Amino acid sequence: MDKRRSQSSVPARGKEKQKSISSTARTNRLTSTCKATSAELGAVKGRVPQRNVLSVACPPAFTFSGIVVARRLTKNLKERTALKRAAKVSTVTKIVNDQVPPFSSNPPEKFCTSRVQVFLEEYLPDKLRDIAYGPALASQLSKEMSNEIKEFAKGILPPRYKLVCMVTLGEKKNEDAVLTSQALWDSYADTFVSRCSENGTMFCVACVFAVYCE
Repeated sequence: MDKRRSQSSVPARGKEKQKSISSTARTNRLTSTCKATSAELGAVKGRVPQRNVLSVACPPAFTFSGIVVARRLTKNLKERTALKRAAKVSTVTKIVNDQVPPFSSNPPEKFCTSRVQVFLEEYLPDKLRDIAYGPALASQLSKEMSNEIKEFAKGILPPRYKLVCMVTLGEKKNEDAVLTSQALWDSYADTFVSRCSENGTMFCVACVFAVYCE
């Protein structure tokens, strides 16, 4: 009986030894694998910064909304940069010769509106000084002023131009007045001058139209 027990116990011990050997081999394999992994990470860590290692290990997740926001920010930045560059660059205005439209007249000399404008600025206040409004006086004075303005404009009128002069006088009260005129004319060759003046009791609006006739 003792011999059988001893013989049966021997294989059990052998099995225990085999198990311990296999577990030791597995442990050695795991340790070697961990060492190799740590060595590889150490090599990578020596070449690139730590944040790159983390990004390689855990790649960032991109979303559609994030991409849209990034595009908007980039577009706004480009627009601001373009505006700053445009503000620094000095703009040069080129004077282009006035081109005559095919349907317009081409007078050799145009009517000088600046001289008539200066004349009206001096003439109207001087003419209306110390004059009180009256219906009969306003009718007579408007005709007189129209003829005088027309005579001055005729002295500087180029050939083939016709003049239309209108003077409107009205009583000055608390209300406002607006005068308009409508006409069919050539915007290239035809022109006009207008001036408004007033005193304590009346207002005056003078308009001079110069129309070119072929």
